[in-house]
Amino acid sequence: MEAESGFFAAFYASPIQHPWLLWLAAALGLGLVLTRTGLDAGVRRYGIALACLSFADAWLTSSNVYGIGTLSGGAASAVPLFFVLMGDFRYLLLVTSGTLEGGLVPNGRHLLAAAGLTLIVPIATQLILATLPESHAGPRVMFAIYEVAFFALTAVLLRVHPNARANPWIRSISRFVMLYYGLWATADVILLEIGSDLGFLLRVLPNLLYYGGLIAAIALFAPTRAQA
Repeated sequence: MEAESGFFAAFYASPIQHPWLLWLAAALGLGLVLTRTGLDAGVRRYGIALACLSFADAWLTSSNVYGIGTLSGGAASAVPLFFVLMGDFRYLLLVTSGTLEGGLVPNGRHLLAAAGLTLIVPIATQLILATLPESHAGPRVMFAIYEVAFFALTAVLLRVHPNARANPWIRSISRFVMLYYGLWATADVILLEIGSDLGFLLRVLPNLLYYGGLIAAIALFAPTRAQA
């Protein structure tokens, strides 16, 4: 059973972790995007856009949204869902439109392909949940299924998607995505099967990698003009 209380659970639910630590992670990622010399202009703009997305995500998905309060009604589910989908789409767009030279040249086909790939995991998650007994269909189980499914999707893309297979920096980004999804899944298994409060502490790391680390990884892994 999931640990519902404890020091790390309280820290995880506090504004120190969400949004402040997540804002800090996004700011550090943005700093690297802005200062990395030779970075493709399109990739730099994309990194800036992702930082803005992370800032908004950490703000609007916190328990008590500064300046707004607690989200209610349809917004309480629609806002987090939007950011989950956008968080996956930002990586999948790199897969479909990143170039060997370290650029990002999305077109309509790339956008549609990334959007289609983004829908696979949430649909699969709901189909799997529909087969489970009601006692096993709580939010933490849903998170774990989603995380394992996206880890698997990324692994499949590394094997079958031509750009993920042939493009070294996209391969590195994909492995980075697998890292934070794997850590999330591990933390949720700890919470579900062991009930240890340490699961919440472990969850902080992939949160930081997701909100800021991916932005930094894009800046670090993408080839620069000096490397071309």
